[in-house]
Amino acid sequence: KTIFKSGIGFDIHRIDKKTNLGLKLCGIKIPFSKLIGHSDADVGFHAICDSIFGALSMKDIGFYFSNKDPQWKNKNSRFFLNFAKKKLIEHNFWIVNLDINFICEKPNISKYRSKMIKNISKVLNIPKTIISIKATSNEKLGFIGDGLGIAAESIVQITNEKTY
Repeated sequence: KTIFKSGIGFDIHRIDKKTNLGLKLCGIKIPFSKLIGHSDADVGFHAICDSIFGALSMKDIGFYFSNKDPQWKNKNSRFFLNFAKKKLIEHNFWIVNLDINFICEKPNISKYRSKMIKNISKVLNIPKTIISIKATSNEKLGFIGDGLGIAAESIVQITNEKTY
């Protein structure tokens, strides 16, 4: 019997206004102020991890990689995404569709979209054609609208039958 499951992930981090380099989104370095976080603060990878964990009925990224644990300080978030991929394999599930949405005033995400898709495809070993990346502003409202942070949300659909 074919089973489909979905999961949602969300992450948000404050922008370090004292920097002008160091932003990483979905593993891609972008010439923009970095985000403040315990690890590398890659909101894209963190949201994807949580959506995968949600689809597998697991706990959230903070349960597995606590921001109180010094071993995860400045950790490359690709490590966390590889962990999520391993959990998919252990549970015999494959990704059907992955949709990521960035919420920020800057930088312009569309310039990096294809690089991010290529990187996600490589890390998760899934076709680029099942990955979507979009972005929206916060219409100058609130914390994000003031240019103080970047958020990402992700939804994933998984199945127990491999189609690729």
